[in-house]
Amino acid sequence: MRIHRLDEIERYIAEKGSVSLDELCEVFQIAKVTLRRDLDKLIPRGTIEKVYGGVVYVAPKEVPMDGLIAYSERNIKNAEAKDKIACAAASIVEDNDTIYIDTGTSTLKIMDHLTDVANLTVITNSILVASKALAHDNIKTIMLPGIINTRSASAVGNGCQEYLRRCHIQKAFMACTGLTEQGAANASPEEYEVKRVALEQSRVHYLLIDRSKFDRSALMVYAPIDAFQRIFTDVEPPEKYRELFVQCQVRVSVAQQA
Repeated sequence: MRIHRLDEIERYIAEKGSVSLDELCEVFQIAKVTLRRDLDKLIPRGTIEKVYGGVVYVAPKEVPMDGLIAYSERNIKNAEAKDKIACAAASIVEDNDTIYIDTGTSTLKIMDHLTDVANLTVITNSILVASKALAHDNIKTIMLPGIINTRSASAVGNGCQEYLRRCHIQKAFMACTGLTEQGAANASPEEYEVKRVALEQSRVHYLLIDRSKFDRSALMVYAPIDAFQRIFTDVEPPEKYRELFVQCQVRVSVAQQA
């Protein structure tokens, strides 16, 4: 899908620093006219700029005062680790499940690993999750209504919460800005409200976090550690968190060992 290609192009430019248009066309097997259209979509994200004959990566700006980094910037960080985390999480999705996929760069990648699950229903407030679902005939997707938060690429507000309260969800796959002893925290008050209702309406809760999220605080704690039955991550957690997870009876799955 085009949105997936845009993310891959952005990631490739970020890794290279600067790339010619010819190289991008060759790597992604697209015509130059298609590439120019893609770049016109990417440039407003603020992470790349056109130069003569190519493009250059622009270093992300400082974190905003509210602590919420733009989605396009978060999506580049730890991309390989996040994909492994998502693959491990997706492995527990079963035929006929109804699941909630939270807005987040790790949770988004779950959609890439659900091609063999039959009769699956995905509920989400993430525009990008819903977009990825278009490529899957086996998935019934429910996009929650609401006001679009452009920074998180998600729908928020009372419409999301009211719709969610009518849903019976078997598994919720959640993201967070950071995890401390107090629990999983989020930088956006609007996202906080949606996350809380998603947890209330689901039977089992899973948290996806890469190594950068441990000991990182954020504005609002939306769930204590013991609210989750299982945590998917890419490294062995620090010792104090391993002890907390044991106390809270939370199972930990390290993706590199999955």
